[in-house]
Amino acid sequence: MIALLKGKLISQNENVIILEVNGIGYQLSVSGAALNLVSKNPDQVVLHTHLHVKDDGIDLYGFASADEKQLFQKIITVSGMGCKTALNILKTMSKNQFVAAIALGDRSALTKVNGIGKKTADRLILELKDDFADTYFAAEASAGAEVPVSTANDVFQDALSALLALGFSYGEAETMVRTAQAEIGENDDLQVLLKTALASVGKRGRA
Repeated sequence: MIALLKGKLISQNENVIILEVNGIGYQLSVSGAALNLVSKNPDQVVLHTHLHVKDDGIDLYGFASADEKQLFQKIITVSGMGCKTALNILKTMSKNQFVAAIALGDRSALTKVNGIGKKTADRLILELKDDFADTYFAAEASAGAEVPVSTANDVFQDALSALLALGFSYGEAETMVRTAQAEIGENDDLQVLLKTALASVGKRGRA
């Protein structure tokens, strides 16, 4: 397993570079942060790497930090998410921007990435939000920022999942569930919550 490479930049074509390490040239596809790192000091490049073995060859991906590499590896665990799309995310967004988009359910930010449509964005949010939300909101709180109330309760998440399955975006579903909760108060009946949430759509349509 190739986990890290330290060498000299030989060539670059967009986000694909060749790095010479002890006389051997390694071709890597790199993230935006890694590309910035390479451009600052091309003679002494240190990249954290992910080796992807596939039927028709081997791909090597490079990252600016161990954290960024771990984020890439987390993204590719999402169903239907390949290495190229995951790298597109980290070419378009920084690590912190992506984590914030997931934690806040910001579908519009995610769909700016090449290869990510609305359904893929919703799937990323649904499968990764639990992993990132607590860390993101804790960091924001420690920085003194006002953050949304946590939405980690099971009924809330179940209602979100059901609305996403019906075709609503994450942002729409979250607004619907919050509106329904405000209307019915402390009620942990999922069916009542969903019925009220769906009814709120009709009310907004008549407004």
